[in-house]
Amino acid sequence: MTDSNLKRQEMRRKMTAIRNQLTLAEVTQYSQQIADRVSQLQPLQKAQVIMGFAAFKNEVRLMPLLEKWKAQGRTILLPRVEKAGNMVAVEYTGRENTAAGPFGIREPLGEPFDTSKIEVVLTPGLVFDYKGFRLGYGKGYYDRFLPRVNPQAFLCGVCYEFQIVENIFPTGSDWPVHWIVTDRSEVVVNW
Repeated sequence: MTDSNLKRQEMRRKMTAIRNQLTLAEVTQYSQQIADRVSQLQPLQKAQVIMGFAAFKNEVRLMPLLEKWKAQGRTILLPRVEKAGNMVAVEYTGRENTAAGPFGIREPLGEPFDTSKIEVVLTPGLVFDYKGFRLGYGKGYYDRFLPRVNPQAFLCGVCYEFQIVENIFPTGSDWPVHWIVTDRSEVVVNW
């Protein structure tokens, strides 16, 4: 294992431990602050096809915002992990049309959505850096998915302030986001 891989592994371990210490009240408060910031972003104002995510453990919880947008008539997509290990976007039509996926995360039922029509992707991560690169859990789902999305789509990472570091030591397969929103700040990477 290379030195940078060891550093990435240690960052994942450290951030998971810190995030797991958040209380439900903190997760709720910080998630609301992030949702408020995200909803004010210019690319989100007119976007009609938005991909979000269902929170895993203490990840940022955006479902109330996604539900609000769905009620406004916007198309909301959530990720689903297929048996082959690929992630697809599927339209979210309501909790009653979801099932627990391989990691216990609620995933929408239905056919995969055409990724060329996605206007915004809200991306979770364990760690982000100031160049927009992210570390997830190490399976590479988003790194394989994001290159298939409409190249004009706005890619926005969402995380808690403590999850941003100087450098995640990206590899050739890491895919950066354009913007990062936290409970305290926004990092404009490349938009």
